[in-house]
Amino acid sequence: MLKLRILMVDDSVSIRELVKDAFEKRGFRVLTAEDGQKALEITLKEHPDIIISDIAMPGMDGWDFCNQVRKNPYASFIPFVFLSKKSEAPDRIRGLQMGADDYLTKPFEMEELITRVEMIINRIVKAQEAAFSRDKGLSGSTKEMSLPDLLQLFHTNRKTGILKIRKSAGIEGHIAFKDGNVIGATLGSFRPLKSIHRLLRWEDAKFELEPLLDTASTQPIGSIEGILLDGFRLQDELDRLKKERPCKKVKLVSEALRNLSSLSENQKKILVRARRFNNIEDILDIDDMSDMEAYETVLNLIEMGYLVEEM
Repeated sequence: MLKLRILMVDDSVSIRELVKDAFEKRGFRVLTAEDGQKALEITLKEHPDIIISDIAMPGMDGWDFCNQVRKNPYASFIPFVFLSKKSEAPDRIRGLQMGADDYLTKPFEMEELITRVEMIINRIVKAQEAAFSRDKGLSGSTKEMSLPDLLQLFHTNRKTGILKIRKSAGIEGHIAFKDGNVIGATLGSFRPLKSIHRLLRWEDAKFELEPLLDTASTQPIGSIEGILLDGFRLQDELDRLKKERPCKKVKLVSEALRNLSSLSENQKKILVRARRFNNIEDILDIDDMSDMEAYETVLNLIEMGYLVEEM
């Protein structure tokens, strides 16, 4: 059985070592950091199972660190426990409002900290066992559990099945799992990775898990971590580019079609889409190009004079 990983964050060396020693004796693997910035780097690289953090630290303090963790789609689900000298009710309330799972004040009893951490872990395990009970199917809304959290949960529990995700407009996407690995995905005519990247953006959708009838050996299309990180990276880059260079609609310059020999295949694909659509979101719907790549190509064709923006 794999050891659960705890990230202990405190600017006090002695406290870090005391907590590390106590939890390692209980069978945990303990990572340590002296400030929020270092802790954030470890969180995004190592993905600990639970975080224990002081609040008052140099540089990035515990408040900012917790906020960064909760804002990151790949880390937001990690249980978070605050340790602090601040015992006033407003600080406790603030910590819980930020999404912390527990709050202990210093000085604390080590046995109490261990007990609270074990209670959080047991609660999560029971929730997962209930969600994956054989007596009932798994279903819900991405408002209650985001798709990144579901992917992580399926990977941890080595699930096999097909996750069906439906939007209110009747659009449906599928992600197939075998032993916790993604082996396929569909959304319209998009290729698997683009299908998943699009599905990651669905904030208000219904999902249900159904059996995977064809369990023949299939190679995973990528690691859960890699798929998620790549999806978030591409979306962040696209959002940033749209903010720097907004473009809503374009029109094809008719004379431009007379000279296509110097264009790349991706540029030609964009022009084909632009003959049918002028809305930028429709033009981005190319199955074998990421939205980021397609958007960059549109801007490039505008600069080259093949497309013009419309208001």
